[in-house]
Amino acid sequence: MELRSFRWSDVEVISKIWEDHHANLYGLPNRRTAIVDAVVEDQGEIVGYGQVKLFAEGMMFLDKSKSVKTRINALKLLMREAFRGTEKAGLQEMYAFIEDPAFASLLEKHYHFFTAYKPGRLLVKELK
Repeated sequence: MELRSFRWSDVEVISKIWEDHHANLYGLPNRRTAIVDAVVEDQGEIVGYGQVKLFAEGMMFLDKSKSVKTRINALKLLMREAFRGTEKAGLQEMYAFIEDPAFASLLEKHYHFFTAYKPGRLLVKELK
């Protein structure tokens, strides 16, 4: 087996692997923000593709002792800045991991977030 960098000529085979085995789980990754873009070949045949991409995670902390109006105004300003920053960085997605269902609904209704989680696990590896 051999690991090598992605080539544009790989697109058709990678797309076929995704379509046949992974399309029901998630979309075909966009290469725009990839920082690792690799292919594995076995005797000249592509058997795998892997990517690590830049990932924007939105985090927000509001003082719950303040009035609803104050928190809404703070939310609006923070969201505007979050969208500005991710757009400036060239990222196409922002993720938010939400525990509070009411807050999740607010982000869906007013900021067009959607539930992206499918059955499975979200895993995190902290790199040093």
